[in-house]
This record gives sequence, C-alpha cells and structure tokens, in this order.
Amino acid sequence: MSRASVLAIDLGTSRVKVALVDQDLVVRASASRPYATLTEEPGQAEQRVGDWTEGIRSALTELGEEASAARAVALTGQMPTLVALDANREVVGPAVTWQDSRADELVEARLDDAQRRRFAQLSGAPIDGRYLVPMHLRRGGLASTLLSARDYLFCWLTGELATEPSTASGYGVYDLARAAWSEELLGVLDVPSGLLPPVVGSTHHAPLLEDRLPGLRSGTPVVLGGADSVCAHHWLEQEVGPGISIIDGSSTVILATWPADRPRPEQVLVTPLAGPGRVGVEFDLLATGSSIGWLARIVGRSAAELEALALSHPDPAHCGALALPYLAGGEQGALWRSDLTGTLAGLTLSTSPADLALALFEAIAFETWRCLLATSLEGEPLTCVAAPDSGLLRPAILTHLAEAPVHALRGVSPSVLGAACLAFESLGLEAGGSAPLREVLPALDPHYSEVLGSRLERYLEVAPALSAAQR
Repeated sequence: MSRASVLAIDLGTSRVKVALVDQDLVVRASASRPYATLTEEPGQAEQRVGDWTEGIRSALTELGEEASAARAVALTGQMPTLVALDANREVVGPAVTWQDSRADELVEARLDDAQRRRFAQLSGAPIDGRYLVPMHLRRGGLASTLLSARDYLFCWLTGELATEPSTASGYGVYDLARAAWSEELLGVLDVPSGLLPPVVGSTHHAPLLEDRLPGLRSGTPVVLGGADSVCAHHWLEQEVGPGISIIDGSSTVILATWPADRPRPEQVLVTPLAGPGRVGVEFDLLATGSSIGWLARIVGRSAAELEALALSHPDPAHCGALALPYLAGGEQGALWRSDLTGTLAGLTLSTSPADLALALFEAIAFETWRCLLATSLEGEPLTCVAAPDSGLLRPAILTHLAEAPVHALRGVSPSVLGAACLAFESLGLEAGGSAPLREVLPALDPHYSEVLGSRLERYLEVAPALSAAQR
C-alpha cells in the first residue's frame, strides 16, 4: 500500500512554496513563486493578496497530476501580516506585512509604560506597530474581519474564519494564560473582539472549496497549521530531538521550547507552540537573509558567492571591518530595539569585499549567540539545530562558541515539513522516519578559530548592550 502524502503551502515573506510531502516527511515535488513587496513610501511593506493566490495556483500546476493524490492541504506562513476583509469577505486594500513600520508611531502615542508592561505580561510580547491590531488602527477603514496572511489562505480555501495560538499571538491581543483573545487588551486599543477570528487548534481542518486548487478534489481537508517558525521548530523537535532551533530565511528565528514546570520568563518573546499549552522562547533577528542579499548585490555576487568570499578571506583573524547587522527596524533578537540601524565600522582604504562579507556573517552569528545565551535554559541539554537558507559559515562559527553541538541542515524547508507533520497528525497518521541529513560544516582558519572569542568580545563592546531597559 502506498504511503499517504499531503500538499504543504508555505506563504513566505518573498515567495510562496508548495510541496508534496509523503509520510516519511520526504519532499517528493516542490515549486515556488515570488511576489513583490510594495515600498512606495517610508516604512511601507505591503503585498497584493492576489499575487499570493495566483502564485499558489501556478506553483501547484507545475507539480502536475501527482499532487492530486494529496490526502490533505497543510498551511503555514509569514506572520504577523494583516489582511482585512469587509462584510462580504472581500479583501480591503493590500496586505500589510510584518516588515511595515508605519504603525510604530501610533503605538508610541497611544500606550504608556504601564500599558506596555501589561501587554507584555498578558500576550508574551512587547507590543509595537508590527502586530495586526495596531496595523489595522493605523490604516483605519471599514474592515469587518482582521486575519493574518495564513488565516486568510485558510478562509480563501475553505470559507471558514479561524486562527490558532501561534498565529493569534501575532495579533498583539492574545492572552497566553487564558489561550483566548484578551478583552482587557482589546479594550485598551478600543477594538471589538468581533473583528477577530475564533481561536482553534493547529490541527483543525475544514473541507476545500471547489475549484480553489487545480487538480485537488473539493472536500480535501485543509489543515490550519501554524506560524512558519513554530512549524519549523515542531519538525526539528520531532526529527532531531529537543534543542534550540535556528531557522534562517529572510530573517533568523531562534526558538526554544520552554519547560512546562518553570515560570514564564519576562521581557522575552514567548510564543505558543504546536500542541495545547506548549510555549517557546523566541528571538527574531530581522532581515538577516535580506541583509546578506543586500551586501551581495552591492559587491556584485550571489549570496552563496558572498559566503564563499568570506570563507576564502586570506587573513580572517585580522579582519578589521565590523558590522552591526540591524538593517531593518523592529525586533533585534535579545535587544528588542526598534531604533537600531545597520553599521559598518573599521573601514579603511584597504577594506575589501571579503572583509565586508566576513564582518556581516560574523555579526549575525554573534547576535545569534547572544540570543542563545538569553534563552535562560541553564542546565538543560543544548542541541542547536540550524536550518540555514544562506550557507554554513554561521553554524561553523557557532560550533566554536558553543559548548554543545550545533547541527546544520540544508536542502530542506523546515516550515513546510512542520506543516506537513501537523497535517498528518490531523489525519491520525504517523509520519517521519527519514532522518534529516546533517551537513559537514566548513573548516575555519585555525588562527581565526583561536581568536573568535576575542572577536566576539570586541563586537559586544561596540554593539548595544543587553539590558532590561532595552528588551
């Protein structure tokens, strides 16, 4: 008897990925389609919802007839990204992505320090303008329903309004302890709870509407899934074991499951995980992958070529360039500073493209390391699993800083596989068994390895300090 398969859809920041995944959690076929982000004014980062749906249908057509055998559709995607619907469930304007910073001033003006502390206490996240409800307040309009990007896909595919805890946390008004919308926080922002969808479980499913996805029969279960980082962590825990997940893409997410018997930590991002009552400590380094792409374009290379350039540096131990990788506003890992900007220091007339490349990769690794230290899981077994989208240099640097193993995986999409895991769970089917392939990390120059500790100290002397006031 042939093994079952599911169709996983990952609505990312820059492209949508569609993959056919079997019960061994092996991707049998995949396709992706990019879409544009609108940046016509300062702080703007919007996308056309029609680009998402057209991209999904186009990618699915590329997969061919094999996809028609999918037992379910699994969803995951970028968050928090706002899609507003009117009373007829028609989309109101473009989607406002998590990169959009225009609501930051509104939050600054409306909330005092005590209210901010209350938001963090109840929701697990320091509030800013990157959450869905503040985005809605800034834009205004006659919205009847507010949805995240992934929740919108679920509605488009099934006609049902729903979200689940890991995505609900991106609305900014989710009460972690009660696992429900917070009437208190909604009241502070003067937003009625009727604008928000019901909160259900990650394995919740509804039947696919007719003619939504080419080749798939109507009635196929569509599984709600989870946020992209949570799905990735779910798969990594299932396939690799307990540990800290480092998930690279347009940004880098560091996510660790928080033990149920410990008090919930303060002044860090606490996010619901897949499964009732489970939470994780999360750190987001914004625009790391985008920053690598930015520098690659400046020096006329691809991201892979930029990393090769850094690895081939003739004297990495004495690289004088220093990068602070805060190229996008918003959360910056353990710092929680939205006012930081990217910096290149130590430049001279002899600074080379290899210097700049090494400085940027090194800085992202150092900020990742600072997040690992801030997980506050002293005494717990530590296995860092990096799923790098842009190379292996950063995991190699981390192995020299950590006292525990760092395993790197490539050639997989952990978000896609995590969504597939949840779909198989929803179907009552066991999945897994094919161990992910661990990459051999590149060898670092021996002299560079010897001075990495001192280079980290130099970086931390220049970079913003980690303090309670800055989180």
